[in-house]
Amino acid sequence: KQWYQRRFAVHAMRKLYEDENCEGMLLVDASNAYNSLNRSESLLQIQHICPEFAIYLINTYRIPCKLFISNSKGDFILSREGTTQGDNAASGFYALGITPLITILATIKCDQ
Repeated sequence: KQWYQRRFAVHAMRKLYEDENCEGMLLVDASNAYNSLNRSESLLQIQHICPEFAIYLINTYRIPCKLFISNSKGDFILSREGTTQGDNAASGFYALGITPLITILATIKCDQ
């Protein structure tokens, strides 16, 4: 399956590169993007974008959660940024959290 996905990605990039109407390509490394989300700012923005969903997210994410370290004597670290792995709302939280960025990027005009 991974081989097929890589082949598809290479083919898609080659097709874009050869298209004379394509003025440029943007490569985005989204590795660990869910953990890089600014939780506080996103919660503020989501209150305006989707107030109904914001209630749940605020109740879930306003206080840092404890992530316990295995094989330790109760040691933990606090999760203060990003979404929580396994949370059903994580994808929606991330999508709404980056909506202001997407809106700004969509309005930028590039002159060559």
